[in-house]
Amino acid sequence: MSRFLLGIILNAGFIVVEIIYGLMANSVALIADAVHNASDVLGLALVWASYYIADQRAPHKFTFGYKNATIFAAFLNCIILLCAIANLLWESVHRFAAPEPVASTIVIYVAMFGVFINGVTALLFVKDRQTDININALFLNMALDTVLSISVVVGGILIWWKGWNIVDPTLGIIIAVTIIYSFWGVFKESINLIFQAVPANIDLHEIIAAIEAMQQVVSYHDLHVWALSTTETALSVHIVTDGQDYNPLLIHDLAQIFRDKFKINHTTIQMEVAGVATDCSSDC
Repeated sequence: MSRFLLGIILNAGFIVVEIIYGLMANSVALIADAVHNASDVLGLALVWASYYIADQRAPHKFTFGYKNATIFAAFLNCIILLCAIANLLWESVHRFAAPEPVASTIVIYVAMFGVFINGVTALLFVKDRQTDININALFLNMALDTVLSISVVVGGILIWWKGWNIVDPTLGIIIAVTIIYSFWGVFKESINLIFQAVPANIDLHEIIAAIEAMQQVVSYHDLHVWALSTTETALSVHIVTDGQDYNPLLIHDLAQIFRDKFKINHTTIQMEVAGVATDCSSDC
């Protein structure tokens, strides 16, 4: 968890720098980036806290523990970010209607420092980003921040060179729209996981094909796949066999397929015999 702490320290320090010099430079782009970085720090702290909560021992009635805290953290992180973006858009549009002089030199140097800070923070979250939407969101956020800091540098150069002060609020609007576009997928996936949809990294059709490929399987029903957390997935299914030459290792073989191919470690497989199988959607 040291990467979370390091990311928080780096970005919290940079927020102070951006706010101070953003006010000195009268730059909405720097202030906007400071607001965005504040949401980054809050997001880092939120995700870090959710992993801590998920690891805690829960009372007996919480049979899955607090693992889904990471899912709610992903959702709240997106909500916080969208609120910050709404504020940024409001200020940028207001400044766009009445451009004000900007100290371009300060903008350039502070933004260059931001490229370094955001780039280093992004590298902290390269690992595990393919298997955890929280880590992926943090990586995308920091990588995007790096690109946006570069755009602020370019904007500062244009203001210094051509005196185009309107570039500053224009960048604020571009930053806001870009962030919304890049995070919309993460936001939708967090909602899907809250409502126990199949995680985006798992193909339900492939799971069905793997079940039907087993020779002893006549049919299946009540197949459910849902996320316990942003890193763990659960599966339950009723498997119907013909009852002849039944191999008790079938459950083991299916569980191993789910584990090795789909990275699903929490499986509940109920075996039934054709003719007496129960449809749990109506009876159980």
